[in-house]
Amino acid sequence: MAAKKANCSMYELMERAGKAAFDFMLEHNLVTRKVVVIAGTGNNGGDGYVLARLMTEHGHEAVMASIQPNKALVGDAKTAREKWIAAGHRVVDAAAINFDDFDVIVDGLLGTGLSGMVSSTYASLIARINQADCYVLSLDIPSGTHADSGQTLGCSIKADATITFVGIKTGLVTSAGKYHTGKLILSTLGIEAEYADVASASATLLGFDDFKRLESRSLHSHKGHFGRLLCVGGNQGMSGAIRLSAEAAMRTGAGLVKVFCHSKSVMQVSSGRPELMVTDDNLAKHLKWADCIVFGPGLGQDAWSQGIFNQVLSYLVHEDKPVVIDADGLNLLSQHLHKLTLSNMVVTPHPAEAARLLNATVEEIENNRFNSADSIHKRFNSACVLKGAGSLVHNCEALFVCADGNPGMATAGMGDILTGIIGSLLSQGMSKQQASIYGTCLHAKAADLQAAERGQRGMLASDIFEHLPSLVN
Repeated sequence: MAAKKANCSMYELMERAGKAAFDFMLEHNLVTRKVVVIAGTGNNGGDGYVLARLMTEHGHEAVMASIQPNKALVGDAKTAREKWIAAGHRVVDAAAINFDDFDVIVDGLLGTGLSGMVSSTYASLIARINQADCYVLSLDIPSGTHADSGQTLGCSIKADATITFVGIKTGLVTSAGKYHTGKLILSTLGIEAEYADVASASATLLGFDDFKRLESRSLHSHKGHFGRLLCVGGNQGMSGAIRLSAEAAMRTGAGLVKVFCHSKSVMQVSSGRPELMVTDDNLAKHLKWADCIVFGPGLGQDAWSQGIFNQVLSYLVHEDKPVVIDADGLNLLSQHLHKLTLSNMVVTPHPAEAARLLNATVEEIENNRFNSADSIHKRFNSACVLKGAGSLVHNCEALFVCADGNPGMATAGMGDILTGIIGSLLSQGMSKQQASIYGTCLHAKAADLQAAERGQRGMLASDIFEHLPSLVN
């Protein structure tokens, strides 16, 4: 429809897609290397034929291979293949390709129309491509990835880069799709205005660098101006989580941070961090003291936890202060019989916690992350951060996808730090709408800086502390 509004034929769009891929390869010095383009039988394959033809027209070499070289194509893909052959080139059987002979593989196997599981013929070829020591560029979407959910349909190409066309598919930026996509490049093919007229965005892709710098602090400031945050959790034997949340809050600029924890955890939480106030009694007094509450990290689900949960929720029902609920706070909330809606609440579930909140399975959450984040927001009238690759944030105004982050974040304590960051921002006066999305991107950006310095493997949650002050400043 957008192409029609732009008076552009679908074949012309295919030519533009092939040209966009060629320009990317030219920019990154990929065209001078040994390149094989692997085509399927649909329009993704058609894009590949155009790309290969453009390479040869500009004096570069390309091998064109098809998973079904003798199958008759239809429509625009047929036209693209005929132009390749008319230029004096041939199509070889992809099954006969030795990938050791190449430096670059262009994936044009399967496109956005795939909904069922990848067939065994395609799966075998995808496995060989993933095992090859080559740079892999996917056209529009990594073959085998669901365009909407990002889930892997049996198997998927693991691309170094994906150039997607017209608009960003939701499956490229979250769940397993974010991992398989690699570097994401968008080419609108010159119809962005027409596309915007006929399509509405599911979410906004946002990274830390998209935010304006925070305002400088007044010279006459004191610690009371920057919030009093109470972090509640840290059951016996579970002190680490609430300690991480509390220190993250301080590193993000909270003026005063206090931890309420189990009496057997006081020493562990306070050790080595004298700036933290730590207590184990008179919770009611500390709740009244706080401007904002972080609730749940290391809480547990025993009798002590249940008592603390009931007291905190009873307080918040009558004194609706900003609160961030995570971890066992969410697990206990999922068992709560009465509907709870607090006007200043942010929840930060990972997929398993989200499944409990929605009485669903983890697979159901991951297969529809966008709807899941929206459903949690609506159920609790809260901002929701659905954690994972491409974290989703429904900030009560719109749905966002965090563009930052890396697999090194899949380590214990990362979620506790996010909770502390968001709590800190709330305590300093940010709205839940601002704090939920800014805090999520800040957290992910800090992890990206750490990964750039030392790599992803072996990253500790506490390693990102050193990057938080520089980023918020």
